[in-house]
Amino acid sequence: MTTIPEVIQTTKDSIRRTLATRNGLADQLAGFRDAQAAGREVDPAQVRAVRAQKDALDGELDTMKDRLRMYEAEQEADEEVRRAQAQVVPTAAATRAAGVGGGEYEYRVGGRAYDSVIRTGDTREPRTYDRRTNAQGISFFADAFRFMQGTDGGARDRVERHAREVEHHREMSARATSTGSFAGLVVPQYLVEQAALVLRNGRPLANVVQRLPIPEQGMSLVIPRGTTGASAAVQSSENSAVSSTDEVWANLTVPVVTIAGAQDVSRQSLERGAGVDQLIYMDLVKAYAAAEDTQIINGSGAAGQALGILNTAGIGAATAFGAVAGPANFNLKVAGANNAVYSAGMGLAPELLVMHPRRWSWLCGLVDTTNRPIVQSNLNVAYNTIAQGGLGNQDLANVETPFVGVHNSGLPVLLDLNVPTTVGTLSEDLVLSVDADQLLLWEDGDGMPRQLSFEQTTGGSLTTKLVVYGYVAFTAGRYPQAVAKVGGVDTTAGNGLIAPTF
Repeated sequence: MTTIPEVIQTTKDSIRRTLATRNGLADQLAGFRDAQAAGREVDPAQVRAVRAQKDALDGELDTMKDRLRMYEAEQEADEEVRRAQAQVVPTAAATRAAGVGGGEYEYRVGGRAYDSVIRTGDTREPRTYDRRTNAQGISFFADAFRFMQGTDGGARDRVERHAREVEHHREMSARATSTGSFAGLVVPQYLVEQAALVLRNGRPLANVVQRLPIPEQGMSLVIPRGTTGASAAVQSSENSAVSSTDEVWANLTVPVVTIAGAQDVSRQSLERGAGVDQLIYMDLVKAYAAAEDTQIINGSGAAGQALGILNTAGIGAATAFGAVAGPANFNLKVAGANNAVYSAGMGLAPELLVMHPRRWSWLCGLVDTTNRPIVQSNLNVAYNTIAQGGLGNQDLANVETPFVGVHNSGLPVLLDLNVPTTVGTLSEDLVLSVDADQLLLWEDGDGMPRQLSFEQTTGGSLTTKLVVYGYVAFTAGRYPQAVAKVGGVDTTAGNGLIAPTF
């Protein structure tokens, strides 16, 4: 596929070549004028032919320059969207600077808000829906509802203009822009920004795995996965046979999952409410984000669900604690999980530990025999430290994902409320040692559920049902050994990662 920068460069090269030819013709015309001035005879037909060629090239140059301006404007619009998306959800590749097993992360925070203008060529016009228009009482949800009812021509114009803006800025995949049939309206970008805070709390693990754009067509993805590799060995003697093993490949099929959430809203709120768009959308996004993160961790792979990490065959698992969990045996089990990832093969290395907040809080409450805390919150830590609270000098309130500290193995600790706490016979929680780069998550856009529909209306109670939905695909099956779990295998009362007592 040819990229916009490549098209721009090709157009510039064409302009350069055409300009050189055009300037050569201009030099010929100047030569004719000099000859006439010197009294030499010049063929008028030749002069007309050269001038016609030059005029034709001038027209071609104008066309190519207009095309170049259009491509450059499109490139700038794409960059604008990418900068906006970086403010909402960090991609694993763009935001992580991880050494092997070092688990060091950096995050993009703050930055410029999403551009409130739509650019078309050299024209800059305000977006149809933003915070400014919302404050003026122009509500996207209200317009969408009136558009559905067919009662407001102005609402229809605004919704259709917004659809063109979405398509121009490529804020969603092509299938999401079928506004004419009202199959899936795209929620305005300013609402996405408003909902980002909820999103960060609802999908911590989803924010740090490797995130990829989901294809616009199809309900499954197929990834070739090697099961038997080639071989190499020392040749026993000259002219003797060298090592040879046929590679074997299998297809890993990843289903595309639809995640949706609905909210009943009164017709009065849609028609007369002020500023309700953010409240409605943030509430829906909160449920959507948690559902997606849960799919990544614990999806069953059946009944329309993704196949989550814990149900993926081949992931590593620590043995049972065989005793009451404490700092010593907990640390040993985590070390074993990390080792399982390291030992699976070159190229795999644990990057972070994922745990439920109750397990981190339990760690923070542990003390040694002299009542010194096991988890330290400063850089000058004691010898008995099992983990360090905080991430060096970073302000944890400003990071994109809730990393709360660093384990003594050097791995950052990620808290995720979607980690199950009812695993095994004793209802244990789990700790995951994860190489996040090997977990693949495909999403529309930046992962926000921006597609909206009005599924039904309960006329008798003036209630309207709003639905947001999005398409997601996830797999941990590319390299299952990239994850190892701790907990969930004890069967004796009081043992394992059961609910701690505070």
